[in-house]
Amino acid sequence: MSLRTRLLAPVTAALVGGLVAGLVALAPAAASAADQQGHKRGPDAVFKRSSYLCYGYQDCRDQGMGNAGYAQNNDKMYWRMYSGHNCTNYAAYRMVKSGLPNTRPWSGGGNAMYWGTSMPRITDDVPRVGAVAWWKANAGPAGSVGHVAYVEKVVSADEVIVSQDSWGGDFSWAVITRSSGNWPSGFVHFNDQPLSNQVAPVISGIAKVGSVLSSTPGGWKPADVQVSYQWSADGQKIAGATEPTLRVTKARLDQTLTVTTTATKLGYPTRTATSAPTAAVLPGTLKSVTAPALSGVSQVDSTLTLDTGTWTPAPDALTVQWLADGQPIEGATGAPTLSLTPDLVGATISATVTASRAGYDPVSATTAPSAPVVPGTFTVATAPSVLGLPEMGQALTVDTGAYHPTADTVAIQWLRDGVPIDGATGPSYQLINLDLGSRISARVTVSRAGYTDLSVDSPSTARIRTDPRIRVQTQRLQHKVKVTVTVSAPGLDVVDGVVVVRLAGVAQIATLRNGTARVVLDDLPPGKRTMTIRYAGSDTVNRLVVTRQVRVL
Repeated sequence: MSLRTRLLAPVTAALVGGLVAGLVALAPAAASAADQQGHKRGPDAVFKRSSYLCYGYQDCRDQGMGNAGYAQNNDKMYWRMYSGHNCTNYAAYRMVKSGLPNTRPWSGGGNAMYWGTSMPRITDDVPRVGAVAWWKANAGPAGSVGHVAYVEKVVSADEVIVSQDSWGGDFSWAVITRSSGNWPSGFVHFNDQPLSNQVAPVISGIAKVGSVLSSTPGGWKPADVQVSYQWSADGQKIAGATEPTLRVTKARLDQTLTVTTTATKLGYPTRTATSAPTAAVLPGTLKSVTAPALSGVSQVDSTLTLDTGTWTPAPDALTVQWLADGQPIEGATGAPTLSLTPDLVGATISATVTASRAGYDPVSATTAPSAPVVPGTFTVATAPSVLGLPEMGQALTVDTGAYHPTADTVAIQWLRDGVPIDGATGPSYQLINLDLGSRISARVTVSRAGYTDLSVDSPSTARIRTDPRIRVQTQRLQHKVKVTVTVSAPGLDVVDGVVVVRLAGVAQIATLRNGTARVVLDDLPPGKRTMTIRYAGSDTVNRLVVTRQVRVL
């Protein structure tokens, strides 16, 4: 129910007509007779009946509108005002009750009309709870000696509720609005009812960069106040920091923080209270949201790539340290990639990422380790090859080829028909009789620290053969020739195969037996002829053709 609806319903015309608000105060010794006889005057202030909320001690008490004990003490004089039902004595009583001494704070007349003019320094048009509402003589409802009342509540800048007593009348509470014509000439702020801080605001949370601090409003009396906030760092206001919470930025590092709450309530003076300072702001804490991770093949000559992960808040910088078996790799810092070198074979690789941000403690996170690094592998740029004539007695050499990376060492093993030849190593090989009929190749093995050895066989040579020698014996007969052909070859005890003997269009084929073949050519025309002897060759002996001059009888 609003205050206006609680207006005292029936107030008799007799009461209203007899209400006098401007009671004459007890004058000092020098006061005029007229002042001292002011109680004989008619009513000095008359409010409209609708303004009254209650009338009389009992009626007001029943409606919860007290008199602060004046009903029991109205037989006493306060600030030398007349006792009893008297506006000035009641107002003076309330000031003494608020803590002021029972000594009038100005000299001169005590009638209500003098209160504001005698105290101009503390009189204005601002209503406050606990102030004295003051009317000049003949202002609004006031009569010739003015009127004073005690401000109980400020509803708005244009409406107040007062308690008052009246000479020739009774104690009452009334509503006064600026538009009613009853608005006071001013408000005298002797000792306005204070708005007081009972409990200072308290900051909660850890004072570190990145954290959010919160503040209580503090405890206030009266409790229904409006509270605003202002945060400060080292005693200086933080621009824009006017909320109950404060996010601590890196600019606050090492500073102490306080919050000042300002309480306001209509009709009360504004008051502030400041919290105890926090400890000096600590560096904040960065957090790894997504752990860093490695990708790539864990093998020499391969590259591992680091995903540095995600962090909150976003770091200013990230540093990287690569690790082998958990120990820092010298010089392997900063880059998000690592080329795996031979010295890392067998080691597990990881990386530690350290995030940093101004005002925050650095935070590190380490990846899961990789699989152990396996040796690298060679690639063949140019295959090896065997150089030289594949004939007995000749020396073969090997072009070992080209590899990536370059080998530290190159070993050569000669092969006969794919089988290693005992003792046949080195860059060259002298062909011997054991090689006849076989194919020779070279096996090149390259080695390098941190790499798996690679063996590559060259293409094989043609079969190794020896050069034959042919000795021909002839016996001339009438119209025929007996021919004996003997074939020998270095490195062979016996040469096998066939020979073809051709003379004057007649040819005979003969198989070597222990290296010798015999043929008879007959029906030959007489005369000097050229005889051709052709050895067809074998797996071990080259073919050979020779000619001889023969005279046929």
